[in-house]
Amino acid sequence: MTLSVAWVRMIGDVHELVFASDSRLSGGGMKFDSCPKMLGLSRSDCIISFAGATEYAYPLMIQMANAINFYPASRSRHVDIVDAKGIIIKIFNGMRGSISDHYLGPEGPGDPEALFIFGGYSWKLQEFKIWTLHYDREIDCFTFRPCNPWPGQDTKASQGRVKKISWIGDKPAIDDAKSRIEEILRERGTLTSGGFDMEPLEVLRDIIRSAKYDSIGGAPQVAKVYRSMQTQHFAVRWPDSDGRPHATGRPALEFENFDLPVIDIEMPHVHSRKSRQIHLS
Repeated sequence: MTLSVAWVRMIGDVHELVFASDSRLSGGGMKFDSCPKMLGLSRSDCIISFAGATEYAYPLMIQMANAINFYPASRSRHVDIVDAKGIIIKIFNGMRGSISDHYLGPEGPGDPEALFIFGGYSWKLQEFKIWTLHYDREIDCFTFRPCNPWPGQDTKASQGRVKKISWIGDKPAIDDAKSRIEEILRERGTLTSGGFDMEPLEVLRDIIRSAKYDSIGGAPQVAKVYRSMQTQHFAVRWPDSDGRPHATGRPALEFENFDLPVIDIEMPHVHSRKSRQIHLS
């Protein structure tokens, strides 16, 4: 499957929504380690990422992106992301209803085994919002689950900084990620207060490096949504600080310089303004 995460980063005056994922697609005995798993959208105030069956997830995401691009009210952000989320669910369910094959049987297409994180900045609510879009067997359709604040927070000590995070992917890997991030926060004294920094990316990095999960691999990919309602993809040096810049999972060619800010994967809170290529002999 995959491991994908979205969280609200709150450090000092910095408030931003961060998406990160591994870059591996797998199936049929193949591992493909340079695959984009998140999509910035033409309205520029939101991002969607996926986990699960690629044959379902990719068509759903592309048609969702097309729907936004073809609908001026959504493309211009006149439709807030809170309302856009409902339109996305309708698109997903409409497309699922178009699946037909004599092997399906009377129960129809069933669970498409595709999960999504959709998030962005709501101008209506003046805050970042994150939802998990998923298939619900009880109602036999796609629906959404909002991201709730991290439990056990001391809101007074946090001074309004509330942790919000959503994971999708393989359940054992998600359980592992949650355990690792709790350990990091506990060590740094921020388990019950304060917002997230880049701890979720540290956890994703370490899980990829561990090679513990066969379906999780490749370079981490990172994108952000800002309160200015703009999105930004980042290059990530991989497999370490001296590595080649990777954008949406793909390594730069020897002559390429991505026009993207770059993240040092050893110190993910440090962002350079440009992704300069390191020429390898």
